[in-house]
Amino acid sequence: MPVKKIEKQELLHRCWEVFNQHGYHGTSVSMLAEATGLGKSGLMHHHLSKESLMRAVLEYAQETLRATVFSVVQEDLPPEQKLEKMLRRQNRLAKMERQGCFFANTALETGRNGLFNEPIQMIWHEWRTAVAGILSTIMPPEEAEQTAYRLLLEYEGAIIMYKVSNEEQHLEQFVARAVALFCKKMQKQS
Repeated sequence: MPVKKIEKQELLHRCWEVFNQHGYHGTSVSMLAEATGLGKSGLMHHHLSKESLMRAVLEYAQETLRATVFSVVQEDLPPEQKLEKMLRRQNRLAKMERQGCFFANTALETGRNGLFNEPIQMIWHEWRTAVAGILSTIMPPEEAEQTAYRLLLEYEGAIIMYKVSNEEQHLEQFVARAVALFCKKMQKQS
């Protein structure tokens, strides 16, 4: 039987979908093998363990966020539009199959044993840095960092409310509050 091949990015994307839907502990190697079409031995040829595969998926997810969400910071837009666009893109990811935040879900499931805490903390640091970069156009850097931290906490709370209620208003209201806060600060500066 010929060996099945799959591009690395496609393999990681399919595994991300499975981990996102079932969680780390709820995902079996068999489920991942089926999703990739490789079979267990083919999948284990790429990654020696489920843990190493999850680490690769976390890295892939971070790269995806960089390309689709954090990249907005570099766009030629007014800062309030950058913030809104970035948060709306983040919301689209959270709404995919109502899964919420992959990183928060993983942290809640595995955070106690610390298995993936470091890569998740790196992702959240990058999120805060991107938001603080936008906010620093209207406030001192330290205040921008503190505000970005609070926005991250509020965002994750909005995701929980969305997942529990299935009401997108929690995510939309978060974006509206964040942009309103930004605009209010801008007006004070004028």
